[in-house]
Order: sequence, then structure tokens, then C-alpha cells
Amino acid sequence: MTVEQCGGIDILVSNAAVNPFFGNILESTDEVWTKILDVNVKSSFLLTKLVVPHMQKRGGGSVVFVSSIGGYQPMAGLGPYCVSKTALLGLTRALAPELAHSNIRVNCVAPGIIKTRFSSAIWQSEEITSEFMKMLSIKRLGKPEDIGGVIAFLCSDEASYITGETITVTGGINCRL
Repeated sequence: MTVEQCGGIDILVSNAAVNPFFGNILESTDEVWTKILDVNVKSSFLLTKLVVPHMQKRGGGSVVFVSSIGGYQPMAGLGPYCVSKTALLGLTRALAPELAHSNIRVNCVAPGIIKTRFSSAIWQSEEITSEFMKMLSIKRLGKPEDIGGVIAFLCSDEASYITGETITVTGGINCRL
């Protein structure tokens, strides 16, 4: 349907995520792992596999996966979720050289704490928010627009020489070497 309506596919942004579990990673179930990995990782791969032929027909494109700072620094209680986000970092690095010959760039964005419904358990708690604010250089929670701007850049011609990279958007939380 998208191909017919828009004439092709140039951009894929994979932002799907679930986290049905909070607790000790060893208490998580097979069902939890299956759901998290299916939605957070496998769907990104399968979507990419579906759109690549359409991007190749158009001479290239841009794929952006949305990971998390939890992919770099796992957070207590969020083990399976963080593992899935680490997998997206690896998927980015694995796909980028394979698709570069088709002029398809593959990058990733790793947000910090962004004020969305998905992260509401964090920012609705004054105690938790206060702890995160201590780690932030920019003393506010992120907004969806903060992530959208980085994604728009990665999909633009200005980023035509960037592939296989992950940009962290964290408000200054240190999560990388």
C-alpha cells in the first residue's frame, strides 16, 4: 500500500518496543523474552528485510532503529528490555556494511529518558525523576521532538556519509566510552 501511494520507500524508522517485565532478570519467563525479542528486535529485522528491495529499486535509502541507552548500560529491573536494545546496536553494525553497496544507510538512535507514555513509570515518580536529573547535564527530561530531530537528520542528505552508527540522545547521561 505504501509503495503504491507514495511511489516507493526511501526511509524506514523502526521504533517498536514493549517491556512487559520489571524485576530480576533471572525471574523473567520464556514468554517475556519471546515477546520482547519478537517486538523489539525481530520486527526491526523483518521490516528491514521487507523494505530493502524497494529501497534498492529507488537507488538507496535510510534505515534507523530506535534503541535505548539501556542498550549500552543495562538498568536494574529492565534486563530483558536492555538486552533487546543491545541487539539493535548489533543489528545496526551488522546490516550497515551489507547494505552500503546498495546505497542504503543503517543507523541507530539511543534515547535516554524521554517523556512519553512508554516511560511514564519513570517520570511520573518524583523520586525516580530526581535520581535521573542528577545524571543529566541538560536539566530536563527529553521530549519526543528531541529524538525526531536526530532521526530526521539521519534520514537526510546531510547524513549521507553516516552509516553503522548509533547516536545517543541522553541529555548528557554518560553511557559510552
